[in-house]
Amino acid sequence: MRICKELFSEVWDRTIWPSNSPDLNAMDYSVWSILERKISSKEYTTVEQLQSDLERAWNQITTEECATIANNFKKRLRACVKAIGEHFEYLL
Repeated sequence: MRICKELFSEVWDRTIWPSNSPDLNAMDYSVWSILERKISSKEYTTVEQLQSDLERAWNQITTEECATIANNFKKRLRACVKAIGEHFEYLL
């Protein structure tokens, strides 16, 4: 949290973080789709193969992709507020 506060002064601390919402969780709305795009062209016969490719894809996520995800978070929060906490994907 300290590093987040230093790098992103407007970051919320854990006491006001929204509940478990996939629409506000970067892993759910962004990172999983990046991983899926990178591995979905192959069929896997073992869990180990899938795990290995997921780890490789994870390590290929760039700093720029992470920055884009972080920068889009404010837009997602504003849309959530505008929709009064209801579904808001249509506002993005």
